[in-house]
This record gives sequence, C-alpha cells and structure tokens, in this order.
Amino acid sequence: MYEIKELSSLIILVMTIIAGLLYSSLIEYCLHRFLLHNSYEQEHVKVHHKVFHGIDSYELEVIDKETVLSSFGEILRNIVLYLPLAIVIFMRSKFLGILFLIVCILYNMWEEFVHYYFHKRNEHLFVLKLKLFNKLKEHHRIHHYMYRYNFGIGTRLWDVIFGTIKKVR
Repeated sequence: MYEIKELSSLIILVMTIIAGLLYSSLIEYCLHRFLLHNSYEQEHVKVHHKVFHGIDSYELEVIDKETVLSSFGEILRNIVLYLPLAIVIFMRSKFLGILFLIVCILYNMWEEFVHYYFHKRNEHLFVLKLKLFNKLKEHHRIHHYMYRYNFGIGTRLWDVIFGTIKKVR
C-alpha cells in the first residue's frame, strides 16, 4: 500500500514538472508569436530582426544585450502569467504550486540563456556542442530569416503543434 502511494506521489511530481515546462513554453510561444510579431512594423521585428537577420549576421562577436535579452519588466510579466496556474496548484499542494512556479521560472531562464548564445558567438561554451542546442539554434535562425515561423526559442514543440514550423532544406 505504501509503495503505491509513493509511486502516485512520484507521478504527480513528474506531471507537475511536465506541466510547468509545457505551460511556460506555451507562454513563451504565444508572447513571441502574437505580441512581438503582430506586424513587420513592430519594434522587435524592425530592430532585433534587422540586426540578426538570419543570413550573415545571425551570430556576432559583440552584441547589445538589450536587443537579445528580455528586460526585467518582460521577465516579471512572464512570472505574473505563470502565477494564476501556480496559485491554483498551490491551493491543492503548497509544495507542488511552488515547484510548478520554479519550473516555469527555470524554463524562462533557459530560454534567455539559449537566445543569448544563439546570437553571441562563443566557441568555448559546452552547451554549444549539444545537439539539442544546435537544433534550437537553427530553428531560431530560420525564424530570423522568415519571421512568421519558428516562434519557439527554448523548444520547437508549439511550432509543431500549431503548424508554424519551417525547415530549410
């Protein structure tokens, strides 16, 4: 009986982590697609996509962090968007609610990290050798070349689900 309870607790723990990753990556996808890429006239598209247009200037030695990283306000906005679901979970289990929020914030940090190193040339960083990183980097490079596709930064999942994925052959 005790083993079944432990197993169900483990399943709930893993499901909470998966839910946090899915939710935070969906928030990232939706904000990137619907808020930052409404039209070509938006500041993000005009500035960020002009500097890093995806052909010969996608990766630079020196970059302005403000054009690559989210501002403190944007990160705070993301956390506020994670809170409603985190609070609902928290009402059932304080531990799981906090875990969910931590997973969402960690995903947000992953997204910021990889986005920075998609654009900042650095041959010495260990993550650059990972297959996952390089697949995401190419996915994002195509986004800069064709800004109506490949909105996911930390994952390609939602581009696949919503049919906005584009591969260059």
